[in-house]
Amino acid sequence: MKIAIVDDLSMCRADIQDCVERYLREHYDGEMPFVEQFASGEEFLAGFQAEFYDIIFIDQFMSGLSGMDTARRIREKDEVTALVFITTSRDYAIDSYGVRASGYLVKPYSYLEFAKAMDNAGLEKIRNARFICLEGKKILLREILWCSLEGHYLQIHTEKRGILRFRVAMRELSILLEPYIQFLNCYKGCIVNMERVACMGKLDFQMVNGEKVPFSKRDRKKIESLYHAYIFRRERMGGL
Repeated sequence: MKIAIVDDLSMCRADIQDCVERYLREHYDGEMPFVEQFASGEEFLAGFQAEFYDIIFIDQFMSGLSGMDTARRIREKDEVTALVFITTSRDYAIDSYGVRASGYLVKPYSYLEFAKAMDNAGLEKIRNARFICLEGKKILLREILWCSLEGHYLQIHTEKRGILRFRVAMRELSILLEPYIQFLNCYKGCIVNMERVACMGKLDFQMVNGEKVPFSKRDRKKIESLYHAYIFRRERMGGL
C-alpha cells in the first residue's frame, strides 16, 4: 500500500503515520506499506506521479499552496487515488466534494475516526481496479508479471491467465505503463513488474510464479541499481 502525507507540521505528519501503521497492522496483515511525508503541497507536487499512491492525506491549511489547491492539481492528473483532508475546521468541508475527497478529519481526531476514514476510502477497490487497456481488453496491473515480444506480437505474462498476446508495439505498452514506477525495462522488448519479483539473481529476475526473466551482464549494474532503489523506496518508511 502506498500512502502520502502532506502537512506542514512534522508532529501532525507523525501522528497520521502512527495511525496509518496501526490501521495496517489491524486490517492488512502482512501488508508492506510505503509511506512518504511532504512538508508542503509544492514539495509533493514536484515529484507527483498519477495513480502511484493509494491514499493521500492533505492538511487543508498550509503555508504556500493550500490543501484544496493541492488536491485540485492532483485531480487534474489522477482521478483514482483516495484523498483525505486533515483540518482544524469544518468550514471548508463542502469544498472537498469538488475534488471527490473520501474523508474529512478535523483535528484533534480519535483513532476510531481515522479508522472510519480509512474504511470509507475504498482502498481495496482502488488497488484492484487499476488497469491498462490493449485492443479493447483490460489487464489489471497486479496481474502483470512481465512483458515480452514474440515476432510481431506483444506478450503479457500473467500468473492466472497465462500469456496474453496482442498485435501492438512495445512502445504503446511502455507509454501506458510509464506512470507506474514498479515497471522496469530490462532490455529492449522486455518489461518486468518489480512488485511481482520474488528475488533477483546474477543475470535474471525470478518471478513469484517461478519463471525467470533474464537480462544481460552488460546491463546488470544498472538494472540492479534501479531494482534496489525501487525496493528501498518502497520499504523506507515501512516496517510491518
